Amino acid sequence: MKKTLISTFLFGLIGMQAHADYVAQPQSVATQAARYSVMSVSELQSAAKAGQAGAQFYLATRYQYGKDVAKDEKQAFTLFKAAADQGLSAAQLNVGRMYADGIGTHKDEALARKYFEKAASNGDNRASFNLAMMEEQKKNYVGAYQWYELSTRDGMLDTKVISLSEGKKTALAANLTQEQIRTARDRADKWIQAQ
Repeated sequence: MKKTLISTFLFGLIGMQAHADYVAQPQSVATQAARYSVMSVSELQSAAKAGQAGAQFYLATRYQYGKDVAKDEKQAFTLFKAAADQGLSAAQLNVGRMYADGIGTHKDEALARKYFEKAASNGDNRASFNLAMMEEQKKNYVGAYQWYELSTRDGMLDTKVISLSEGKKTALAANLTQEQIRTARDRADKWIQAQ
């Protein structure tokens, strides 16, 4: 597995950022991220039009919050999706959240799940946590346990998410059999191996 929120209570990341931060491991990517974070809007627009995923991400964030541009959630969604489709996991997480909440686009649970899974496959435990919350809402507690389990193992390892996931797993375990817990853990293992 590569190492590399939903903003409402419905998907449970209370108090966390409404968007994903641009997190990258390789030094050259981190250097690019630092450069994008200080670019002007016009520079970001040029780089985004040239297809640079990092520029698309940072420009999307500016549109999302109306920083130095008029707030435009549709434009933010379009840019996040362009970056997500190039494999940027932070953008994949944001696209999943936006589809789940209907921010800047229509609500679409299937597409939200698709983008959360992409981010989770890149090691983003915030995405796994969101998938767990979706399963829990549907009362699929074995599936929820599986994704909470994954969110404690994924490469990003956001400590807030780990703590929340451990609490959720404990609560779910009180209503699951040992066999159901083993099944959920086995599914988590298989999902990691498939990545």
